[in-house]
Formats: sequence, structure tokens, C-alpha cells
Amino acid sequence: MSNQKLIRNLISGTLLSILIFFSVSFVSVLAQINPIHNYKNGEPYRFDIGFPFRFYQQFWLRGNNIPNSGWFTDNLFYDCVLTWLVIVGLYILTQRIRNKKS
Repeated sequence: MSNQKLIRNLISGTLLSILIFFSVSFVSVLAQINPIHNYKNGEPYRFDIGFPFRFYQQFWLRGNNIPNSGWFTDNLFYDCVLTWLVIVGLYILTQRIRNKKS
């Protein structure tokens, strides 16, 4: 594989991994704001974003009307790197297999 094709595959795979990262994060949000989601009696409301590592958390303390929240930047970095490695690796692998068949 030439350097130009490798660079093109890395850029395409990176753009694809960004889209997939945002999609997975959005789906994790949708799963939590689902109106069918049943919280057990007395269970406080929680809002977590991130898969497989939680990188944002919002929660209510008992007797408080203002939500508390926090970012876990290390987990955000790990999620981004893991998504990039998996998607770019799979993208380059499928491109090599596709090129061998042609």
C-alpha cells in the first residue's frame, strides 16, 4: 500500500471514527432520556454519557433542586482513542481486503 493511500485511509477512517463516536454518545444519551425508563422507588435520577467509559455525569443530591455534574476528561480521552483505534483499524483492514479482491 502506498503512502498516499495509507494517508487517505487514515483520514477517512478518522472521519468515520468521529462520526461513530458522536453516534454512540448520542445513543447513550437517548437510552437515558427514554420516557419508558423506569427508575426504582427512591433511586435518584442520573445522567451518564459515554461508552465504554463514562466521561460525563449529572446527578441530583437528596433535597437539592440543582443538578451536580462533572466531566472525566481521562475517560473522554480513552473513549476517543479506543474508538479511533478500532474504527481506523477495521477500515484499513477492510480496504486491504477489498484491494486484494480487485
